[in-house]
Amino acid sequence: MKPERFFYTAVGAIFLVFTVLGFQQYIFHGKHVDGSPIAPGMLAIVVAHSSAIFLWFVMFFVQALLISTQNRRVHMTLGWGVVGIAALVVLTGPVVATRSIHTDPSQVVFDWPGPQFLLVMYTEIALFAVFVTLGVLARKRPRVHRPMMLLACLSLVSGAVGRIETTGAIFGGHHWVGIFGPVVTLGVLLLAVRAVMTRSLDRPFATGLAAMTVVTLIVGRLAMTSTWVDWAGTILKQ
Repeated sequence: MKPERFFYTAVGAIFLVFTVLGFQQYIFHGKHVDGSPIAPGMLAIVVAHSSAIFLWFVMFFVQALLISTQNRRVHMTLGWGVVGIAALVVLTGPVVATRSIHTDPSQVVFDWPGPQFLLVMYTEIALFAVFVTLGVLARKRPRVHRPMMLLACLSLVSGAVGRIETTGAIFGGHHWVGIFGPVVTLGVLLLAVRAVMTRSLDRPFATGLAAMTVVTLIVGRLAMTSTWVDWAGTILKQ
C-alpha cells in the first residue's frame, strides 16, 4: 500500500470518529449537541442535513479505501453518488442554519450571537461547496482531486470537532479559535504527516488550507460588523 493511499484511508477513519464524538447526542439520542430536544418543525430538515453529512464522511472513507485496495473502477462508479450527497449537504445547510437561528435568535454559539454565527455557518457550507467542485473538476488529476476532497471534509468537520469536550478544553469556545482553531491545527498536522510520509509538500492542500484559514478569519471579523447584523436581520425576517 502506497503511503498516500494509506494516508487518506486513515484520515477518513479519523473524520468518522470525530463526527461520532462531536454529534453523539444527535446520533444516539436524537437531540441537539447540548442535549435539548429538536423542535418538531426543524426535525425533517435536520435529519436530512445530518444524514447527508454523515454519509459524506462514510463515503470519503469508503472511496479512500477503494483506492488503497486498487478498486479504482468502483471508486469512479460511486463518485457521482458522492456528488449527489454533497449536493444534499449544500442544499440543506443554509436552510438548517437560517431556520435554527430564526427559531432561537437569542442563542450564542462559540460566543457569537445567533445572527452573527449565521454568516459563519453559511461560510462553512460555501467552502465545502467550493472544494467539492474543485475536486470534481480535477477528478482525473489525483494529486489535486484528493486534497480538495480532504479540504471539503475539513470545512465540514468543524462543527463536530469544536464540540468535542477535549477540544473545547484545549481551544476554548470563543469565536474563531473555538470553531476553526481545531480544524486549522488538524489541517497543519495532516499536511506535516503527509510531507513526512511522501517527502514532499502537498502544494494544492497547503494552498487550499491557507485560503480556508484566511477566508474564515475575514468572515469571523465581518460577522461582528453592524452591516452583517443588519443583513442577517433581513434574512431572518424572510
